Amino acid sequence: MAELKPIPTSRFYIEFDGLTEKMVASVGEIAFEGEISGQDKPFSVSKYTMNYWQSTAGRQNNPNISIEVYLVKGDMDWYTWYKRCMPISEGGSGYWGLYRKSGSLTAYNSSDKAVLQWNIKNAWPQSYSVSDLAADGNEFVKETYDIVCEDIERVNPASFF
Repeated sequence: MAELKPIPTSRFYIEFDGLTEKMVASVGEIAFEGEISGQDKPFSVSKYTMNYWQSTAGRQNNPNISIEVYLVKGDMDWYTWYKRCMPISEGGSGYWGLYRKSGSLTAYNSSDKAVLQWNIKNAWPQSYSVSDLAADGNEFVKETYDIVCEDIERVNPASFF
């Protein structure tokens, strides 16, 4: 029987092509939902009143992830990726198709062994925001990027082998 040990939420690493060893504060919930359509009613009828049903399955929306990174002097890598993917009409470079990135999110146990991993395929930043700045604040400044991708797949981490 497998040993049941909770995995801490504070031990993780996320990277994308060319975006490695960054100061990531948090990774939000990974969310996507399947969709089934066509199951509500038959689409045709034939001799002897035989009804034919057809249902299809797929994704309702592309998977997305919210990533918070610390604003670090001189490091523009996340923001540059965002600007390259934004349409020209929105102040970006308009190269969304050229700058999609693949990556992975790895979770570690308390012994620093990789125990969960999700592979992320063809991701791009959809939105950007900066945390509040306040004279009486005591937090570090963070940027938030909402990342959309074509696919996220949970796999066994390489350290399992």
